[in-house]
Amino acid sequence: MSNTASSASSRKARAVPRVEGVGSLLRPKAITDQIEAIYKGMTTALRPYALAEKPLELQRLNRAVDAEVLRLVQRQIDAGLDVVTDGELRRSSFLSSFYDAASGLGAAPARYEIPDGVGGFTHALADPSVRTRLQKSGSPLAEEATYLRSIANYPFKVTIPAPSYFYTPFVATPEMGYRNRQELVEDVLAIEQVLVAEAIAAGANWIQFDFPLYPALVDEAYATQMLKDLGLASREALLAQAIAVDTQVTRAIPEDVTVALHLCRGNLEGGFWNGSLAPIAERIFNELPHDRFLIEWEDTQREGDYHPIKYVPKGRIMAMGLVSTKKTRVETVDEILRNLETAPITWSRRRRSSGASWS
Repeated sequence: MSNTASSASSRKARAVPRVEGVGSLLRPKAITDQIEAIYKGMTTALRPYALAEKPLELQRLNRAVDAEVLRLVQRQIDAGLDVVTDGELRRSSFLSSFYDAASGLGAAPARYEIPDGVGGFTHALADPSVRTRLQKSGSPLAEEATYLRSIANYPFKVTIPAPSYFYTPFVATPEMGYRNRQELVEDVLAIEQVLVAEAIAAGANWIQFDFPLYPALVDEAYATQMLKDLGLASREALLAQAIAVDTQVTRAIPEDVTVALHLCRGNLEGGFWNGSLAPIAERIFNELPHDRFLIEWEDTQREGDYHPIKYVPKGRIMAMGLVSTKKTRVETVDEILRNLETAPITWSRRRRSSGASWS
């Protein structure tokens, strides 16, 4: 293999991409260990700390990641993917494309406790808390795009959290300097618009927004608590706010850049947010402007059946995530095909679902 993925590639992506990964790839242990060493003793991975206190360690991490990304990009091309990613390997979290770009953040009170599947817990770096009003202070998304463009003459995506994610209680806001959560989301939106523009200028031709609010709205218990925390009277009000900010962040993206939305429910056994998308499917699929929707649908007992797919308008792409990353058993081809055969195949933009209303 040569020193660039582009010269090593022997195939072209399809004009209409049909095979893609969500974005994250499993980090090699050596890279995970380097990240952990940089932030040892901390509850949160704060990039300014690494830049100020451990710049040499951060440089070594980036060199290791560069080499691994080069290998992984070629592997994705060889495997037949139509769009590749850097696996988000240099991030401490998939959310770091935003958090590493903003000032006004502080360490969380404690690390996350994550079930290890055998009755115990592992402790992972927690998301930072919002301490003061946020301002843009870095360009991590453009840095990722610059490296990917340098090694691959091939479609690639960069990922960033959807603005609506910042309505969720995952975002800790003690004494945050904002009158309400809406003000915080408006600052996030302004910062993300610049980050996305920088990434496109650096060569990105595919922007994916991750972990939006929508699956949380169909989880009854979670939605009830979230509305209480936000001081809102109805899910319809929060849905409208989420659609507005997730639409606004795409406004200035050029037509030749693909815009995708990944409706994530977590990558742990059991995941987050149980409930069918049916009550909100017609609105999100017809009001949001994204070209592609990536839906986690590997467990219909938790996530509902494929009924909502009929509301996806013509001209959009629906990527159905039928292969689970939460279990060790790999689904057979026959199982996947049987699941696909139960999905509705007719399209409708106006027909309303029966029983798909808020309780």
